[in-house]
Amino acid sequence: MINVRHGLFAALALVLSGLSTSAYAEFKPSAALRSACMSDAFKLCGQHLPSMDRVQTCLVSKMSEASTGCRTQYETDMKTAAKK
Repeated sequence: MINVRHGLFAALALVLSGLSTSAYAEFKPSAALRSACMSDAFKLCGQHLPSMDRVQTCLVSKMSEASTGCRTQYETDMKTAAKK
């Protein structure tokens, strides 16, 4: 069970690392963003696993359905990336 959990965390980290748009090509998700959005990625887009491209597309398209914590952290990380 622990190995499965680690594998799922690694898969989610890959998905979240690809959330950036072309305008934010240098965007790197923070640990806080990965933590805040992990359950949302599985709940909203888990059916697309193991395709990281499809999970990424799904999560971005369903960001309005994500938890308040995930949306807030995503917006914070994107603003930080825009300043760089």
